[in-house]
Amino acid sequence: MSGMVLLVLLSLGGFVEFIGQQDDIGIGTYGVPEALLYVLLKLPRLAAGMLPVSVLLGALLGLGNLANHSELIVMRTSGVSIEELVKAVARAGIVIAIFGIVLGEYMSPPLDRYARQLKTFSKSGEMGLAGGQSVWVRDGRTIFNVSRAGEDNRFGGVYVFVMGGDGELAAIGRANSAQLTEENEWMLNNFAETVFTADGVRIREVARESQQNNLTTDLLAMSEVRASSLDAIELYRYIQYLRNNGLNASRYQIAFWTRLSMAAGIVVMGVLALPFVLGELRSTGAGARMLVGVIIGLAYFLLSKTMGDSGEVYNLNPFLVAWLPTIMLAGVTTIALGRTR
Repeated sequence: MSGMVLLVLLSLGGFVEFIGQQDDIGIGTYGVPEALLYVLLKLPRLAAGMLPVSVLLGALLGLGNLANHSELIVMRTSGVSIEELVKAVARAGIVIAIFGIVLGEYMSPPLDRYARQLKTFSKSGEMGLAGGQSVWVRDGRTIFNVSRAGEDNRFGGVYVFVMGGDGELAAIGRANSAQLTEENEWMLNNFAETVFTADGVRIREVARESQQNNLTTDLLAMSEVRASSLDAIELYRYIQYLRNNGLNASRYQIAFWTRLSMAAGIVVMGVLALPFVLGELRSTGAGARMLVGVIIGLAYFLLSKTMGDSGEVYNLNPFLVAWLPTIMLAGVTTIALGRTR
Protein backbone atom coordinates (compact mmCIF):
# COMPACT_ATOMS: atom_id res chain seq x y z
CA MET A 1 0.00 0.00 0.00
CA SER A 2 2.85 2.38 0.81
CA GLY A 3 4.38 1.59 -2.58
CA MET A 4 1.20 2.62 -4.38
CA VAL A 5 1.03 5.86 -2.38
CA LEU A 6 4.69 6.54 -3.20
CA LEU A 7 4.02 6.08 -6.93
CA VAL A 8 1.16 8.57 -6.79
CA LEU A 9 3.25 11.11 -4.90
CA LEU A 10 6.18 10.60 -7.27
CA SER A 11 3.90 11.22 -10.25
CA LEU A 12 2.79 14.52 -8.74
CA GLY A 13 6.32 15.46 -7.68
CA GLY A 14 7.76 14.59 -11.09
CA PHE A 15 5.10 16.67 -12.82
CA VAL A 16 5.86 19.67 -10.61
CA GLU A 17 9.59 19.20 -11.24
CA PHE A 18 9.00 19.10 -15.00
CA ILE A 19 6.90 22.28 -14.87
CA GLY A 20 9.78 23.95 -13.05
CA GLN A 21 12.06 23.20 -16.03
CA GLN A 22 9.98 25.19 -18.51
CA ASP A 23 12.01 28.38 -18.08
CA ASP A 24 15.22 26.51 -18.97
CA ILE A 25 13.89 24.59 -21.97
CA GLY A 26 15.21 26.15 -25.16
CA ILE A 27 18.46 27.41 -23.65
CA GLY A 28 21.36 25.87 -25.54
CA THR A 29 20.54 22.27 -26.37
CA TYR A 30 18.37 21.78 -23.29
CA GLY A 31 15.06 20.65 -24.76
CA VAL A 32 12.05 18.61 -23.68
CA PRO A 33 13.87 15.22 -23.92
CA GLU A 34 16.68 16.52 -21.72
CA ALA A 35 14.17 17.97 -19.25
CA LEU A 36 12.33 14.64 -19.05
CA LEU A 37 15.62 12.81 -18.47
CA TYR A 38 16.56 15.37 -15.81
CA VAL A 39 13.26 14.75 -13.98
CA LEU A 40 13.67 10.97 -14.20
CA LEU A 41 17.16 11.23 -12.69
CA LYS A 42 15.73 13.35 -9.86
CA LEU A 43 12.98 10.84 -8.97
CA PRO A 44 15.11 8.70 -6.59
CA ARG A 45 15.90 11.79 -4.49
CA LEU A 46 12.21 12.74 -4.48
CA ALA A 47 11.26 9.19 -3.51
CA ALA A 48 13.69 9.17 -0.58
CA GLY A 49 12.20 12.41 0.73
CA MET A 50 8.60 11.21 0.29
CA LEU A 51 9.04 7.85 2.02
CA PRO A 52 7.99 8.95 5.55
CA VAL A 53 4.70 10.43 4.34
CA SER A 54 4.14 7.48 2.00
CA VAL A 55 4.58 5.04 4.88
CA LEU A 56 2.11 6.95 7.05
CA LEU A 57 -0.53 7.16 4.32
CA GLY A 58 0.01 3.55 3.31
CA ALA A 59 -0.24 2.36 6.93
CA LEU A 60 -3.42 4.39 7.49
CA LEU A 61 -5.04 2.89 4.40
CA GLY A 62 -3.81 -0.68 4.95
CA LEU A 63 -4.52 -0.88 8.67
CA GLY A 64 -7.74 1.06 8.12
CA ASN A 65 -9.02 -1.63 5.77
CA LEU A 66 -8.28 -4.23 8.43
CA ALA A 67 -10.14 -2.13 10.99
CA ASN A 68 -13.16 -1.66 8.68
CA HIS A 69 -13.50 -5.41 8.31
CA SER A 70 -13.05 -5.91 12.07
CA GLU A 71 -9.91 -7.94 11.50
CA LEU A 72 -7.93 -5.87 14.00
CA ILE A 73 -10.67 -6.40 16.59
CA VAL A 74 -10.51 -10.14 16.00
CA MET A 75 -6.74 -10.03 16.42
CA ARG A 76 -7.09 -8.10 19.67
CA THR A 77 -9.75 -10.43 21.09
CA SER A 78 -7.63 -13.45 20.17
CA GLY A 79 -4.85 -12.24 22.44
CA VAL A 80 -2.70 -10.04 20.21
CA SER A 81 -1.57 -7.07 22.32
CA ILE A 82 -0.87 -3.50 21.28
CA GLU A 83 2.83 -4.15 21.84
CA GLU A 84 2.82 -7.04 19.40
CA LEU A 85 1.04 -4.96 16.78
CA VAL A 86 3.58 -2.19 17.27
CA LYS A 87 6.45 -4.65 16.79
CA ALA A 88 4.90 -6.03 13.61
CA VAL A 89 4.38 -2.58 12.12
CA ALA A 90 7.84 -1.44 13.26
CA ARG A 91 9.48 -4.44 11.55
CA ALA A 92 7.79 -3.51 8.28
CA GLY A 93 8.90 0.09 8.81
CA ILE A 94 12.51 -1.00 9.35
CA VAL A 95 12.47 -2.88 6.03
CA ILE A 96 11.16 0.21 4.25
CA ALA A 97 13.72 2.37 6.08
CA ILE A 98 16.53 0.14 4.82
CA PHE A 99 15.13 0.49 1.31
CA GLY A 100 15.07 4.26 1.82
CA ILE A 101 18.72 4.27 2.95
CA VAL A 102 19.77 2.30 -0.12
CA LEU A 103 17.73 4.61 -2.34
CA GLY A 104 18.96 7.81 -0.71
CA GLU A 105 22.62 6.89 -0.21
CA TYR A 106 23.54 4.68 -3.18
CA MET A 107 21.15 5.61 -6.00
CA SER A 108 20.12 9.21 -5.45
CA PRO A 109 23.52 11.03 -5.05
CA PRO A 110 25.20 9.87 -8.30
CA LEU A 111 22.00 10.34 -10.30
CA ASP A 112 21.51 13.79 -8.79
CA ARG A 113 25.07 14.77 -9.74
CA TYR A 114 24.61 13.46 -13.27
CA ALA A 115 21.30 15.31 -13.61
CA ARG A 116 22.88 18.63 -12.65
CA GLN A 117 25.85 18.07 -14.96
CA LEU A 118 23.55 17.07 -17.82
CA LYS A 119 21.47 20.23 -17.39
CA THR A 120 24.52 22.50 -17.11
CA PHE A 121 26.26 20.94 -20.12
CA SER A 122 23.08 21.13 -22.23
CA LYS A 123 22.48 24.78 -21.36
CA SER A 124 26.03 26.10 -21.62
CA GLY A 125 27.87 23.50 -23.66
CA GLU A 126 30.78 23.83 -21.24
CA MET A 127 31.25 21.62 -18.21
CA GLY A 128 32.52 23.31 -15.06
CA LEU A 129 33.35 22.01 -11.65
CA ALA A 130 30.08 20.32 -10.70
CA GLY A 131 28.29 22.80 -12.91
CA GLY A 132 29.71 25.99 -11.42
CA GLN A 133 31.87 28.81 -12.79
CA SER A 134 34.47 28.55 -10.02
CA VAL A 135 35.07 26.88 -6.70
CA TRP A 136 36.68 28.14 -3.50
CA VAL A 137 38.68 25.60 -1.50
CA ARG A 138 40.69 26.12 1.67
CA ASP A 139 43.65 23.98 2.75
CA GLY A 140 45.06 25.26 6.02
CA ARG A 141 46.28 28.82 5.45
CA THR A 142 46.06 28.51 1.65
CA ILE A 143 42.86 29.37 -0.24
CA PHE A 144 42.37 28.32 -3.86
CA ASN A 145 39.93 29.64 -6.43
CA VAL A 146 39.63 27.34 -9.44
CA SER A 147 37.77 28.87 -12.36
CA ARG A 148 37.24 25.99 -14.76
CA ALA A 149 37.87 22.27 -15.03
CA GLY A 150 39.02 20.34 -18.04
CA GLU A 151 40.01 16.79 -18.84
CA ASP A 152 42.80 14.80 -17.21
CA ASN A 153 42.58 16.73 -13.93
CA ARG A 154 43.47 20.00 -15.67
CA PHE A 155 42.23 23.35 -14.36
CA GLY A 156 42.44 26.96 -15.54
CA GLY A 157 42.39 30.36 -13.95
CA VAL A 158 43.74 29.21 -10.57
CA TYR A 159 44.18 31.87 -7.88
CA VAL A 160 46.20 31.10 -4.75
CA PHE A 161 45.78 33.18 -1.57
CA VAL A 162 48.17 32.55 1.33
CA MET A 163 47.17 33.86 4.77
CA GLY A 164 49.68 34.74 7.47
CA GLY A 165 49.55 33.66 11.08
CA ASP A 166 47.85 36.92 12.06
CA GLY A 167 45.05 36.38 9.53
CA GLU A 168 46.37 38.98 7.09
CA LEU A 169 47.03 38.29 3.42
CA ALA A 170 50.63 37.17 3.02
CA ALA A 171 50.73 36.38 -0.70
CA ILE A 172 48.55 36.15 -3.76
CA GLY A 173 49.33 34.23 -6.92
CA ARG A 174 47.76 33.29 -10.21
CA ALA A 175 48.39 30.55 -12.75
CA ASN A 176 47.00 30.45 -16.28
CA SER A 177 46.45 26.72 -15.94
CA ALA A 178 47.14 23.92 -13.51
CA GLN A 179 47.15 20.16 -13.25
CA LEU A 180 46.59 17.96 -10.21
CA THR A 181 48.88 14.92 -10.29
CA GLU A 182 48.21 11.50 -8.82
CA GLU A 183 50.38 12.49 -5.83
CA ASN A 184 47.96 15.36 -5.09
CA GLU A 185 50.61 17.85 -6.20
CA TRP A 186 49.64 21.07 -7.97
CA MET A 187 51.56 21.85 -11.16
CA LEU A 188 50.92 25.55 -11.84
CA ASN A 189 51.79 26.91 -15.29
CA ASN A 190 52.84 30.55 -15.88
CA PHE A 191 52.61 31.24 -12.17
CA ALA A 192 52.98 34.82 -10.93
CA GLU A 193 53.01 35.59 -7.20
CA THR A 194 52.98 38.79 -5.16
CA VAL A 195 54.41 38.36 -1.64
CA PHE A 196 53.69 40.95 1.04
CA THR A 197 56.50 41.36 3.57
CA ALA A 198 57.37 43.86 6.27
CA ASP A 199 59.95 45.44 3.93
CA GLY A 200 57.57 45.82 1.00
CA VAL A 201 56.22 43.83 -1.90
CA ARG A 202 58.12 41.12 -3.74
CA ILE A 203 57.00 39.78 -7.11
CA ARG A 204 58.17 36.59 -8.71
CA GLU A 205 57.21 34.83 -11.92
CA VAL A 206 57.99 31.25 -12.91
CA ALA A 207 57.01 29.18 -15.91
CA ARG A 208 56.13 26.19 -13.74
CA GLU A 209 55.45 25.96 -9.98
CA SER A 210 55.01 22.79 -7.94
CA GLN A 211 52.98 22.90 -4.70
CA GLN A 212 52.14 20.04 -2.34
CA ASN A 213 48.76 20.13 -0.57
CA ASN A 214 45.90 17.95 0.65
CA LEU A 215 43.48 18.70 -2.19
CA THR A 216 42.09 16.01 -4.46
CA THR A 217 39.83 16.10 -7.50
CA ASP A 218 37.12 14.37 -5.46
CA LEU A 219 37.36 17.10 -2.83
CA LEU A 220 37.15 19.80 -5.49
CA ALA A 221 34.02 18.17 -6.85
CA MET A 222 32.51 17.82 -3.38
CA SER A 223 33.22 21.46 -2.68
CA GLU A 224 30.59 22.50 -5.20
CA VAL A 225 27.93 19.82 -5.16
CA ARG A 226 24.90 20.14 -2.96
CA ALA A 227 24.38 17.99 0.09
CA SER A 228 21.80 15.98 -1.88
CA SER A 229 24.55 14.99 -4.33
CA LEU A 230 26.71 13.41 -1.60
CA ASP A 231 26.19 10.09 0.07
CA ALA A 232 26.54 9.87 3.85
CA ILE A 233 30.23 8.91 3.78
CA GLU A 234 31.16 11.73 1.39
CA LEU A 235 29.05 14.14 3.42
CA TYR A 236 30.83 13.11 6.63
CA ARG A 237 34.25 13.54 5.01
CA TYR A 238 33.33 16.96 3.70
CA ILE A 239 32.11 17.99 7.17
CA GLN A 240 35.45 16.93 8.64
CA TYR A 241 37.29 18.89 5.96
CA LEU A 242 35.29 22.06 6.72
CA ARG A 243 35.79 21.69 10.48
CA ASN A 244 39.53 21.02 10.14
CA ASN A 245 39.91 24.25 8.19
CA GLY A 246 37.79 26.36 10.52
CA LEU A 247 34.87 26.70 8.08
CA ASN A 248 31.16 26.64 8.89
CA ALA A 249 29.85 23.09 8.46
CA SER A 250 26.45 23.45 10.17
CA ARG A 251 24.53 23.29 6.90
CA TYR A 252 26.07 19.95 6.01
CA GLN A 253 25.86 18.63 9.57
CA ILE A 254 22.12 19.31 9.55
CA ALA A 255 21.81 17.48 6.23
CA PHE A 256 23.81 14.53 7.61
CA TRP A 257 21.76 14.13 10.80
CA THR A 258 18.50 14.75 8.92
CA ARG A 259 19.14 11.67 6.79
CA LEU A 260 19.46 9.52 9.88
CA SER A 261 16.42 11.07 11.53
CA MET A 262 14.36 10.58 8.36
CA ALA A 263 15.15 6.86 8.42
CA ALA A 264 13.97 6.68 12.04
CA GLY A 265 10.95 8.78 11.09
CA ILE A 266 9.86 6.15 8.57
CA VAL A 267 9.50 3.59 11.36
CA VAL A 268 7.72 6.05 13.65
CA MET A 269 5.30 7.08 10.89
CA GLY A 270 4.15 3.50 10.42
CA VAL A 271 3.60 2.99 14.15
CA LEU A 272 1.73 6.30 14.38
CA ALA A 273 -1.01 4.90 12.16
CA LEU A 274 -1.94 2.28 14.79
CA PRO A 275 -3.58 4.54 17.41
CA PHE A 276 -5.63 6.23 14.70
CA VAL A 277 -7.08 3.06 13.18
CA LEU A 278 -7.65 1.56 16.64
CA GLY A 279 -9.22 4.75 17.95
CA GLU A 280 -11.06 7.70 16.46
CA LEU A 281 -10.53 6.77 12.79
CA ARG A 282 -11.49 3.12 13.16
CA SER A 283 -14.92 3.54 11.57
CA THR A 284 -14.10 6.37 9.15
CA GLY A 285 -13.49 6.08 5.43
CA ALA A 286 -10.28 6.17 3.44
CA GLY A 287 -10.75 9.86 2.61
CA ALA A 288 -10.68 10.93 6.24
CA ARG A 289 -7.60 8.82 6.90
CA MET A 290 -5.86 10.30 3.88
CA LEU A 291 -6.67 13.80 5.12
CA VAL A 292 -5.21 13.05 8.55
CA GLY A 293 -2.12 11.52 6.99
CA VAL A 294 -1.57 14.48 4.68
CA ILE A 295 -1.93 16.94 7.57
CA ILE A 296 0.53 15.03 9.76
CA GLY A 297 2.98 14.53 6.90
CA LEU A 298 2.80 18.19 5.90
CA ALA A 299 3.32 19.30 9.49
CA TYR A 300 6.35 16.99 9.81
CA PHE A 301 7.82 18.28 6.54
CA LEU A 302 7.27 21.94 7.40
CA LEU A 303 8.69 21.50 10.90
CA SER A 304 11.79 19.75 9.53
CA LYS A 305 12.28 22.44 6.88
CA THR A 306 11.74 25.28 9.35
CA MET A 307 14.10 23.77 11.91
CA GLY A 308 16.77 23.20 9.26
CA ASP A 309 16.61 26.79 7.99
CA SER A 310 16.50 28.19 11.53
CA GLY A 311 19.49 26.09 12.52
CA GLU A 312 21.59 27.67 9.77
CA VAL A 313 20.43 31.21 10.51
CA TYR A 314 20.69 31.10 14.30
CA ASN A 315 23.60 28.63 14.50
CA LEU A 316 21.64 26.05 16.49
CA ASN A 317 22.93 22.60 17.39
CA PRO A 318 22.76 20.56 14.12
CA PHE A 319 21.99 17.29 15.91
CA LEU A 320 19.08 18.81 17.83
CA VAL A 321 17.77 20.65 14.77
CA ALA A 322 17.73 17.49 12.67
CA TRP A 323 16.34 15.13 15.30
CA LEU A 324 13.78 17.36 17.05
CA PRO A 325 10.92 16.78 14.54
CA THR A 326 11.38 12.99 14.73
CA ILE A 327 11.66 13.09 18.53
CA MET A 328 8.46 15.11 18.74
CA LEU A 329 6.76 12.68 16.36
CA ALA A 330 7.90 9.75 18.50
CA GLY A 331 6.57 11.49 21.61
CA VAL A 332 3.15 12.05 20.02
CA THR A 333 3.11 8.42 18.90
CA THR A 334 3.96 7.17 22.40
CA ILE A 335 1.23 9.29 23.99
CA ALA A 336 -1.33 8.19 21.40
CA LEU A 337 -0.45 4.53 21.90
CA GLY A 338 -0.74 4.92 25.66
CA ARG A 339 -4.32 6.15 25.25
CA THR A 340 -5.25 3.25 22.96
CA ARG A 341 -6.95 0.28 24.55
